[in-house]
Amino acid sequence: MPRLVVLSEGLTGRTHELKAERTTIGRLEDNSFQVPDSSVSSHHCEIILRGGEVLVRDLGSTNGSFLNNERISEAVLKPSQVLRLGQVEIRLEGDTPPAAQQKRVFDHTQVVPQGIKPTELDQTVRAPVAPAFEKKSNTAARLFLIVAIVAMLAGVAYLIFTVMGVGKGGN
Repeated sequence: MPRLVVLSEGLTGRTHELKAERTTIGRLEDNSFQVPDSSVSSHHCEIILRGGEVLVRDLGSTNGSFLNNERISEAVLKPSQVLRLGQVEIRLEGDTPPAAQQKRVFDHTQVVPQGIKPTELDQTVRAPVAPAFEKKSNTAARLFLIVAIVAMLAGVAYLIFTVMGVGKGGN
């Protein structure tokens, strides 16, 4: 039997089996499936079991009903698809209604694109491509290195003169 499973944090694990032909979803307690979230309208949408399909119909909700991130007024909900009501995500799980359980028969084989063969590589014309990483000028790095060496030499010279000056002054 198909069921709705809430995925959104805070309501995770809340489920509702679709037993009736018509199920209303909304924030208020008088709905068949109550979803107590402020982004869900009081009577947000209804789920209708019609033959082998699960139909979703928005009931003029404030924040809308979305399937595959597209706002809907009415759409067919298929197993494992996620329906978003306001900010609450709900997934359809389980079996589909009996009429939809018929096996799909494919009447032809789908051709899968193969890509480029190695022999076709020689025939392709390649446009010149700018290198992803161009060599940068090292002028700034060289200047920094020279200044650092000069400063270090000046420091060493200062220490030498200081030590020699202290040694001479102590005699």
